Amino acid sequence: MSDESVLVHQSGYVTRITINRPQARNSLNAETIAGLIAAFTRVSQSNDTRVVVLSGSGTEAFCAGADITELTNDPSPEGRRRFFQSVSSLVRSIAQCPVPVIAEVHGFALAGGCGLVAAADIAIASETAVFALPEVAIGLAPMVVMAPLMRAIGFKALSAVALTGERIPAMRALEIGLVSQVLPQDRISSAIDEICKGICSKSPRAVSATKAALADLYEIHSLTFMGELADRSALLSVTPEACEGLTAFCEKRAPRWRSP
Repeated sequence: MSDESVLVHQSGYVTRITINRPQARNSLNAETIAGLIAAFTRVSQSNDTRVVVLSGSGTEAFCAGADITELTNDPSPEGRRRFFQSVSSLVRSIAQCPVPVIAEVHGFALAGGCGLVAAADIAIASETAVFALPEVAIGLAPMVVMAPLMRAIGFKALSAVALTGERIPAMRALEIGLVSQVLPQDRISSAIDEICKGICSKSPRAVSATKAALADLYEIHSLTFMGELADRSALLSVTPEACEGLTAFCEKRAPRWRSP
């Protein structure tokens, strides 16, 4: 197993970008976020890629969201702002990538991981995939990832997922539009290969123009507000309730909320 937190492999016109932290459920720390942004930046500047497949290594998770342990190590407002702005930059790098991005989802896709699924153009999930925005359970809010999720699933479905923090199964994710297709795990790889083959057989300029038009529509409706949402997330993350929630998460206990 490679020690790199992000793996990049190209085969033909297909570039596979893999979050490689299976021991931490492929959670997002600063190094991983920077590696993902760098990978998508390279793809955006290359003429050799026509489609990207984004996945997570191991069998347990696609991506479990922020690395809470690392987040608690820097409780300063400046540190929190840097982290949430970096998540915003990562979502932008996926949404504004000039070629289609396919998310290959297995296991947990939580919090920021759920946002990465929403930011992708196409998402293929295994039957056992689980999605959730659990931030409210630890005193945070899924503000940054609400931007791509609003585009993917709409206000009512997003409200239910974000306000309750409840986990939803793959078929429910399909019903609300978070994923494009749900398949048995052993069929996902071949299905994605067929989608990639189909995209690569089309006019590269036409596909790129279509992706750009979709990105422009996305920009109009949500991306311009993500910086503000990142700042709000940072401010919330340093409140007493958030500090208690984050500490409780690391100590594996229920938070002790103070009465209003």
